[in-house]
Amino acid sequence: MKIQLAAVALFSFALCASTPTQSQDSQKEKHPTGTKVEKKHSDGTTEVQPEFQKVRLNDDIIKAAQTKLNDEGYKVGTPDGRLGAKTRAAIRKYQQDKSLKVTGQLDESTLSHLNVGAGHTMATAPSAIGRGAKAAGHDFKEGHPVAALKAIGKGFGHAGKAVGEGTKSGVVGTTDKIAGDKNKPSEEKQPPK
Repeated sequence: MKIQLAAVALFSFALCASTPTQSQDSQKEKHPTGTKVEKKHSDGTTEVQPEFQKVRLNDDIIKAAQTKLNDEGYKVGTPDGRLGAKTRAAIRKYQQDKSLKVTGQLDESTLSHLNVGAGHTMATAPSAIGRGAKAAGHDFKEGHPVAALKAIGKGFGHAGKAVGEGTKSGVVGTTDKIAGDKNKPSEEKQPPK
């Protein structure tokens, strides 16, 4: 019940706070930032859907991904925190071998499979919900309730995926710390007294 009330409150807030802004389109359509026009109707109304943020990468995340790729046999050279041609090629090969969408980018799914960047992956979740709510508010205002519900679903779905991928990455990435490294001396594996 509390979740339903929270969803209704969030949705109501999105309806009230949704302020259209100018797009870069030459027709100067109005739709909220963080959304993209999916459909234009003959009556001048539009249907929009959320446009999601990518995981913000930094040198440390890229170095960790490069180290993992090297460890798994996808040679990127010395981890330097830069997405050069060798690293992108290794990422593409890794994505292909793991049946991921082949982009050559360190996206949520690739980072999750590499067990890298858990916090950064989860950090995209709140904006996904907000962008879905903005799109839904616009769609309701324009008279397209089905598109609005689809936008809300996409926002929550993307947020859930980001949290799930981030959690998996964070938990699996720490198993060596929890279970102990097999290469460490046995005295370090002993439980505390």
